[in-house]
Amino acid sequence: MKWWWMVGGIVIVMLMEVNVRIYGGAATFGVPIGWMITLLVMTHFRKPTSTRWAVAFGVISVSIGIVLSVPSYSVAEAQETLNKTYNDVTYMESVPTTGGEWSPFTPRVGYRFETGSGESVLFIPDSGKTFEL
Repeated sequence: MKWWWMVGGIVIVMLMEVNVRIYGGAATFGVPIGWMITLLVMTHFRKPTSTRWAVAFGVISVSIGIVLSVPSYSVAEAQETLNKTYNDVTYMESVPTTGGEWSPFTPRVGYRFETGSGESVLFIPDSGKTFEL
């Protein structure tokens, strides 16, 4: 097994773990993971003539995909933002949402919080909008 397969596997596992732990499943890392797998398979079957350029292109394109896939607010940032408006906000779960437009970089998950008074609040991680449920 070549070293780039191991590095690619480690990066994929790290992205999936960061998505679950920090972003509550809201990060759309499917595009960079898919692109990374495509690049790994392409380099396996066709050896690039210039390895430095191939690696630089792969790292830059996957990095751009990762940056575009990260939502504006993590669970902790959303909780901190809601604590300014509501008292004693607690993260409950990530809830699937639907939107009017389709984009591979737009999260399809909202964070559901419960306030100290028992109200449920839905926080959209990409825009920062809140909705009382």
